[in-house]
Amino acid sequence: MRRKAEPIETVLSRTIERLRLSRRLREADAVRIFKEVVGAEIAQQAEAVKIVNGKLYVRVESPTWRQELDYRKVEIAALLNQALGETVVSEVFFTG
Repeated sequence: MRRKAEPIETVLSRTIERLRLSRRLREADAVRIFKEVVGAEIAQQAEAVKIVNGKLYVRVESPTWRQELDYRKVEIAALLNQALGETVVSEVFFTG
């Protein structure tokens, strides 16, 4: 007996949930949209590198910019979470 074909979207959604990948995919989205969300000026100075358990790691070469962005890390996390429509980024860390 043949099973009825399901839309690929349904199959993928079910597979993602079963493999518990939805959180990791949302975290990957945070890294992907970082430059767009923070704007051109910050995007020229900073690059989102990775996110692990809600902790976003951002590379900033300039110590001056690193200090400036450290003051704005709560704002950056809030902007990313707003763009994602849920809390994905809990903390932001800046590295050199």
